[in-house]
Amino acid sequence: MRNIYFLPACGTRLLFDDSNSPRWRVKNIFSLHYLYFPMTDSSLALANLLFPNLPHTPESLETLYPPRNASVVTRVGPSPTGFLHIGTVYTALLSERIAHLHDGIFYIRNEDTDDKREIENAAHIMVDGIRKFGIRIDEGGIGPNYSDVGSYGPYSQSKRGDVYQTYVKELVVRGMAYPCFLNETEMMAIREEQTLAKQPLGIYGSYSPWREATPEEVQVAIAEGKKYVLRFRTHGNPNRRVTLHDEIRGDIEMQDNFMDTVLLKQTGIPTYHLAHVVDDHLMRTTHVMRGDEWIASYPLHIQLTEALSFVSPKYVHIAPLCKLEGGNKRKLSKRKDPEANVEFFFEKGYAVEALIDYMFNIMDSRYESWRLANPVADYKTYPLTIEKLPVSGALFDREKLNSIANNFLTLLSTEELQKRGLEWAYIYDAELAKLMEHSPELTYNALDIERHTPKDPRRFTLFSDFREQLQFFYEETFEVLKSTAPAIPDCITPEIQKAFVEEYLKVYDSTMERDAWFEQLKNLAHDHKFARTGEEWKTGEYLGKVGDIAMMLRILLCASAKTPDLCYTMRVLGRETMERRLKRYY
Repeated sequence: MRNIYFLPACGTRLLFDDSNSPRWRVKNIFSLHYLYFPMTDSSLALANLLFPNLPHTPESLETLYPPRNASVVTRVGPSPTGFLHIGTVYTALLSERIAHLHDGIFYIRNEDTDDKREIENAAHIMVDGIRKFGIRIDEGGIGPNYSDVGSYGPYSQSKRGDVYQTYVKELVVRGMAYPCFLNETEMMAIREEQTLAKQPLGIYGSYSPWREATPEEVQVAIAEGKKYVLRFRTHGNPNRRVTLHDEIRGDIEMQDNFMDTVLLKQTGIPTYHLAHVVDDHLMRTTHVMRGDEWIASYPLHIQLTEALSFVSPKYVHIAPLCKLEGGNKRKLSKRKDPEANVEFFFEKGYAVEALIDYMFNIMDSRYESWRLANPVADYKTYPLTIEKLPVSGALFDREKLNSIANNFLTLLSTEELQKRGLEWAYIYDAELAKLMEHSPELTYNALDIERHTPKDPRRFTLFSDFREQLQFFYEETFEVLKSTAPAIPDCITPEIQKAFVEEYLKVYDSTMERDAWFEQLKNLAHDHKFARTGEEWKTGEYLGKVGDIAMMLRILLCASAKTPDLCYTMRVLGRETMERRLKRYY
């Protein structure tokens, strides 16, 4: 005798076969194959005992979160347990682009189920950090005071407890989840037994004593006040293999999950495994983009998806950003690597556009040639595709990033460069910001030296370069620099210095073109027995070279051996400042 029933969660057809024992069965095309589980009055009673008064049912949740019209829905789900990782921004950028290139939806979800490690306001830091990159978020905690925007919330997992419990209850009803009352001592004993038997460590199959407990046994344990978790009932076979599809790697053959993984902790908080599967279904995510460290958990997530009769989203396991350490490549570490923290790049003064371009270079090897052909084009016009994403992790290349950052700042107009640099200084260098604000014309002229000319020295890679390049133009910072100024070249005595400066101030003309200015400087140096050329120096008749005289002027005027072009630096300083600084030494 066989009857046809329908699974309440989504209408999947199930078959009831009484030829052996009462079991539901559902054919799974991925990992569970034919999964049998009891559907009895006792399992329903157990589910009601564990979850007596839930406000939702699977059917009501399907109505509350209906299918979307968008063909592509992606998300980023940072955990508020620390700073914003550059890898999270990489994932957000990729997810947003794939969604919006297809007129889809990109949302942010606060995956705050790790209450022990959660840091106050970290979720806000995540939103603010991603927004700094200009990444458009359509839904999530992005409204006033980080309130939810969108119809598929709450967008924080900590506020969705009853949703997760609804689906765990459904699994209990179907016999696919069970309460486990094992304590640490008992689990340690199981691990020791498994170690001696050379079996995989974990709670599964015959190593899960509560797996086949009766509702009466469970009720007694609850009455005794024993703490418990809810575990997922799997096939328990360590030898089963499964082939799963990844949108980057194609089909992956791997060991199937056989562990009875925890779904709900003792606190009632879900694990990531359950929460993300439920949320991605109800929020109608079509593409899950996440780090490839989650490939190992992929079979479990597919099992949960199928057990709940959800349609699986497409999984895109992204290669991580890596570093070389001792000749070995490893993932960027929150603990070891300061550049893992997005704030590192903000403090250094990288333009977000440069960081985005760098990440696009990693995403798609074709992007670099596209950028060369389109130097000022918006990156959003680039036709990014999942198929071109790299399989292996890219080494974080600071030199490459700096080259991109330098190219970006070089292309900016001086007005925009000054504006952006001041915005950075407001946050990270208050003294510099005050000086820039007080002397905007001087700042502009100093920044503009030789920019966008055939001899453009491309002086700016980071906004933090402003201090080094501007400090000798402002009197306040120049006074500080004097205490650490390098020594005047030994070949120039105080008497020579005084005589040269007095004569130079008489002939200096700020309107001279650079070549004429330098010719004048060489001739005057020659008059004071300093060689104009290398050939003259070889004769042995000179005290030094014209470069020594130029270095003297540079040190006297700027208290530094490294400055922009000396001719233009003098012009920006102006004659009054030049005279004051040159004459103060005698």
